[in-house]
Amino acid sequence: MITQKRVVSPDFIDCNQHVSESSYYKIAIDVLQDLHQELGLNDCFSAEQTAPIVFSSNIEFFREVFVDEEITISVVLLPEAINFRKWRRIFEIYNQAGELSAKIISQGAFFDLQTRKVKAPSLKLYEAFRSHNLLAMENIDK
Repeated sequence: MITQKRVVSPDFIDCNQHVSESSYYKIAIDVLQDLHQELGLNDCFSAEQTAPIVFSSNIEFFREVFVDEEITISVVLLPEAINFRKWRRIFEIYNQAGELSAKIISQGAFFDLQTRKVKAPSLKLYEAFRSHNLLAMENIDK
């Protein structure tokens, strides 16, 4: 699991004066994309011609988040099978008080950019995720 902090800007606030539904997802994906870049995973995706693809996402809301709050976002991937072909990704977003504000769970897989089909990632790609502490190996279906 990796965590990052962000400050909520006014453009994430809706008419109820808290973070909007779509903004929670945008914040989470922005963190993920930044992590992919910072950790060199985008280079791995390009070299391997394999990248993650999402099939479904669900957001649960628990506590409000307001403008200018410093929030903490955590992200982890849980392999759904021993070959890591499919996975579940979990974002947890905590408000400034440290309370869980939202949880986003996505189901996805790795996608071959040449054949346009789902596939298991290479050992090199698997190790890139594992070495950066992005994987949790609990309840893996063998």
